Amino acid sequence: MSKNALQYCATDKEIYDALMSAKQKINEKVLLELAKDRGIFYSTKDNRDDLVHAISLLPHDYHDLNTLLEQREHAGRQEKLTSVTLPTALTVEEVREVLREYIEESSEDERITQQIKDGTQVIANIKYSDIDYGKTRLVQRTPKEAAIEFHIAVDKTVIRMPANDRVKSIFLKIKDKLDIKAKLEIPTIRIELGEFQSSALRTEFFTSLISNLTGFTLRNVTSVKVERLPQEPDEDELDFDDDQEAEEAKQEALALVKNVALKGETLLASEEYQSLTRKGFFITSIIWRSVLNKAPHSMVEFEAAFEDPLQGTGFKYFVRGAYRYVELQYTKTIRPVSTEDKEKYLGIIEETSAKVISELRTQAQAGALMQGTLA
Repeated sequence: MSKNALQYCATDKEIYDALMSAKQKINEKVLLELAKDRGIFYSTKDNRDDLVHAISLLPHDYHDLNTLLEQREHAGRQEKLTSVTLPTALTVEEVREVLREYIEESSEDERITQQIKDGTQVIANIKYSDIDYGKTRLVQRTPKEAAIEFHIAVDKTVIRMPANDRVKSIFLKIKDKLDIKAKLEIPTIRIELGEFQSSALRTEFFTSLISNLTGFTLRNVTSVKVERLPQEPDEDELDFDDDQEAEEAKQEALALVKNVALKGETLLASEEYQSLTRKGFFITSIIWRSVLNKAPHSMVEFEAAFEDPLQGTGFKYFVRGAYRYVELQYTKTIRPVSTEDKEKYLGIIEETSAKVISELRTQAQAGALMQGTLA
């Protein structure tokens, strides 16, 4: 199927709106540079509104519009990832065949190519358009790129992808084709906490995850977000001398905001965080740093969170970068990790999180069994 690139033109009003709506990215200095590139020199004393008005009236060809739109984009920000595990070992050819079928049926604004890596991975590279009708027309359609990676092992297939709705919907369509090919619905295993209605167990998921990464030693936690399960505190569990104090504490708990974000050092041991856990709050997002046990002993910064904290669904994670160990101290600036190291670290997060979920499930079942015995 032929897929021609979308064509568009822009009026001076649309260019004006695009420039005015990007005040932080396109400031006076950038506007002067845009004009200078075209041989036009405006005064540095001109205010931003006048510069935008003057530039929007100039002729803009395809190259000019691309330059303008590139100035608006956020550089260096990458999406968090999520993964799904299929408890069956697909073959490389099976995955490639299904991808070929999907490519034939894909929409006009999707361009998909596939490649094999290391003989056991199939990567679907996707170019698509993200549309936001809340923006001015010229920048409503944003070109994006993503990859869905199929990591094939002996007894399972791990599928890793960006944690956004568009890519996840593409994966679901590919999954449907895999089911049809297998003539059964292949189970999907996701990292979810919905089955645990204990704030302590939900918090334990994160504390166990960051403490048990293979090949790493936890160094510090720098950011935590917490939330409380939607239930009133049990007055029988509150340690107060009389009913009046218990009622006051209950009203105070109900007045707490649903989401609380804490930033700082050694948060898990902080008095503020401990106070929140006593009131039934649990971790929903965390950023931490762990040190490699082997040379070069870099300190790697990770992030993990759930898109829907209360339901415990949409687990997403990311390798934010690393601090190098130079002259017996860590550098102040975080740097991106290599592609090879990043893939290795992501795999460690996936394996550790799955192991922690299994351990929590065993712990919850043992607790339920003990309560039944006592009853």
